[in-house]
Amino acid sequence: MARSLVALLLGVALLGGCAQEAPPPPTVEVVVEEVALEPYQPKYQFVGRLRAIDDVAIQARVVGYLLTREFHEGDLVQAGDVLYTIESSEYRAALARAKADLSAAIAAQSNAERNYKRGLELLPRGAISQAEMDDLTAKKLDADANIEAARAQVTSAEVNLGFTTIKAPIDGRIGRSAASVGDLVGPTTGDLTTLVSVDPIEAQFQVSEATYVSQVSDPRNQGRDSEALRRLEVTVELANGAIYPEVGRVDYLSNRIDETTGTLEARARIPNPFSLLVPGQYVRVILRDTELVEDLFLPQAAVQADQQGSFVLVVDADGVVQRHNVELGERRDDKVIARKGVQAGERVIVRGLQAVRPGMAVQVRSVDDAQGA
Repeated sequence: MARSLVALLLGVALLGGCAQEAPPPPTVEVVVEEVALEPYQPKYQFVGRLRAIDDVAIQARVVGYLLTREFHEGDLVQAGDVLYTIESSEYRAALARAKADLSAAIAAQSNAERNYKRGLELLPRGAISQAEMDDLTAKKLDADANIEAARAQVTSAEVNLGFTTIKAPIDGRIGRSAASVGDLVGPTTGDLTTLVSVDPIEAQFQVSEATYVSQVSDPRNQGRDSEALRRLEVTVELANGAIYPEVGRVDYLSNRIDETTGTLEARARIPNPFSLLVPGQYVRVILRDTELVEDLFLPQAAVQADQQGSFVLVVDADGVVQRHNVELGERRDDKVIARKGVQAGERVIVRGLQAVRPGMAVQVRSVDDAQGA
């Protein structure tokens, strides 16, 4: 009986312990950061290619044997520097002949002028007929025309003689020579070399139609004309990630969108005093607005993504987690612009995201408190 009583008492005690409620699970603690309205400089990036403002093909204008080459390939040259000389004896002789022809034409014109004046004196006295006077007049006019033709021949000969010395038309860097001393060159030979300007240099890039439309429809850009684009600061990022130190400006924007590519052509002019940039380079063109604007910024650590798109988890005033779908803009350092979905002052979770779900009650700690701890 005693053993039965003890067993009964033990059973009642066990049932009483099971009847007590289980303790509530501990509240999850998360770290939050507020959505902030901050000023910044809008920035846009495009892939571009550098090109020279002036790209000149040097060609021979007259036929002759190349006498000298006066430059080293790849050197910087100044406008007016002699690049090539062509054997000129034939063109000097042609100039001498043209000058002799001009002297003969002047002499013939002088004789025709004297005969014409004499005929004017004799005609009223009946010493010559009207037909003879008409012949004298025609000879004078023909002599005048011959002088003009002879002068044109002299000018042409002087021009051709000048073409035997080929000079640099612009300041720039000279390329590889396609002709050697002794070669027979002429207008049909092709390019002897090329000369490109180096300072400033142009960065040509394409703006997609979608980007252009988004900027035009942006409320912040309402009332700004196309000339505002020319006030944007332009820098370029090189292939190794280095930022070129000189700042340029947009100097050209096409007046139409290319139907084939769906892009709008743009061009920026960038100083290049030390010739560090060369035509043909691929660069990343970075445009920055000189005016500060304000936007909502989210910490990048708070942003998640799923099939519905980007979202953040917000802790409301009651400490309950809520999901907010967001539309994001450009990223700046460890933050990203929030176009839609959140408001300034809302608390978004940046740590502890894996342990919470929408609808859960949580304890919050600010980023500053978490860093202090």
